[in-house]
Amino acid sequence: MELRKITSAVTKTIVIVVFWAVLLMDLVLATELGFKQIGFALIKAILIGGVFWLLFAMLVDAFLKTIILDAKEKHVDRVDGGLSYHVTEPDAEEIAWLKEQEMEKEREKDVI
Repeated sequence: MELRKITSAVTKTIVIVVFWAVLLMDLVLATELGFKQIGFALIKAILIGGVFWLLFAMLVDAFLKTIILDAKEKHVDRVDGGLSYHVTEPDAEEIAWLKEQEMEKEREKDVI
């Protein structure tokens, strides 16, 4: 279960989109473009991106923890798929099957 990696990836993606949206909208709505206007737009986008980073990190973390708790409460298995596949822990049978698949791949490599 890679909760931190999932949270980080989702948060980074959202913050990058917010950064570019703020920067481009500020530049599009500017009456004239110069180095000063571009610099202010960059500073504004960085500040707003930083605020959104903190906000979305908390929201996404809480959202994913809620999904995990709900999946554990309902005893969701990973075979059903969906988002619960990424946040629930694998069963012993699945771990054994994955190890068996890895061993078969290594046997095929040895034969070749």
